Amino acid sequence: MAKPADNQRRLLLDGAPNIRDLGGYPTHDGGTTRWKKLLRGGRLSGLSPSDQHLLSAYEIKIICDFRNANEYQQDVTKLSQQSNAVIHNLSISPGNQQNFVDISLINANDMALWMQQINRELALNHSQRFRQMFELLLSTDGGAFLFHCSAGKDRTGFAAALILSALDVPRSTIMEDYLLTAQYYPPAGELDYLTNKYAADNPEVDLELFATLTSTRREFLDAALNAVDENYGSINNYLETEIGLDAQKRRQLKQYYVE
Repeated sequence: MAKPADNQRRLLLDGAPNIRDLGGYPTHDGGTTRWKKLLRGGRLSGLSPSDQHLLSAYEIKIICDFRNANEYQQDVTKLSQQSNAVIHNLSISPGNQQNFVDISLINANDMALWMQQINRELALNHSQRFRQMFELLLSTDGGAFLFHCSAGKDRTGFAAALILSALDVPRSTIMEDYLLTAQYYPPAGELDYLTNKYAADNPEVDLELFATLTSTRREFLDAALNAVDENYGSINNYLETEIGLDAQKRRQLKQYYVE
């Protein structure tokens, strides 16, 4: 069976190019996030047999899937038969994706503004899903935890920002982690995938909109984090009031995921 490399940020998977380990990040109090415990990524429907074996070596206990029903029915997760991971669907559908073709009749600049609004919605309208994610995080002592959406970019990006914030990783490092997605997504063929997914019945849709949709930009995550600061005063207040992380739970998370 393939073994994961020691302290490797990006997992070398053929069918899931944006799966990353959140280990090795320094915290404000001198710790470091543990390797091989927290994984973020995109859809897992394209995993090859060798990919499945590599993921099995991480001994993943829980997978949080933020995709909606249409997304996960179209791209079913493929794990190895040896995997003991339990998949929890925490469906998030920001930005009214069902009407994507209608709203895509705009220019690329408007799409960028729409993406910022989506990220604000993640913070302000979907905190219950992220609260559920943290409840699962707190139940995963002894194994690895993987969370993902379709691309591993926006829903997953904000989830990663919350997790790293809860572990007291500096915001500058959190942004660096978010921007790593630009190196690995979109992979070859992703624009064709999105065209078939959203625009098959409307050939007039401007494909530049998809280029904007698939981009990873600082202002996207900033929109979510700024919404938190504007409405809750700080990320710590948000984590306590909306996510339910009191001091004891924060200590427990650090015990599990920081060394």
